[in-house]
Amino acid sequence: MIRHFTSTVFVVFQNNIALHWHEKVNMWLPPGGHIDINEDPIQAATRECKEEMGIDISIFSNSKYKFNDKNLNNIYPPETILVENVDDPKIGSHQHIDFIYFGYPVESNFTLSDEWIWVDHQQLSDDVKFKNPYSKYFAPPNDVKVLGLEAIVKLKNLNF
Repeated sequence: MIRHFTSTVFVVFQNNIALHWHEKVNMWLPPGGHIDINEDPIQAATRECKEEMGIDISIFSNSKYKFNDKNLNNIYPPETILVENVDDPKIGSHQHIDFIYFGYPVESNFTLSDEWIWVDHQQLSDDVKFKNPYSKYFAPPNDVKVLGLEAIVKLKNLNF
């Protein structure tokens, strides 16, 4: 089985998560993508948010482990790691080993393009369907709902 490493970020702002309609898989997803060569999962996560959303983000972590050693660096651990089955017409069936992070915008004065929607806790809980670019309505997939709800709760009390 071919496997690719990816990073995804649930970006929380004002108790909402950002989602966009992903053309390739036809569903509402948070920003994310493949980890490039010589890139760690955090670098990929922040790069993907900049490329896809046009914003700089910070990754949230409540990890206790911090090392001060010239030969050892920390990167934040993901909230979870998902193994996702992907059926790609070009590559064929493969899997993504997806590092899932929660993050928030560095600045509060930004504008997202119209391809992004903000979804709140209630909408996720109620399984609300959102209109895609083709005027059809879809709810986010279950993993996005579950992780989106958790991201909103965890980042609710941060001042950003």
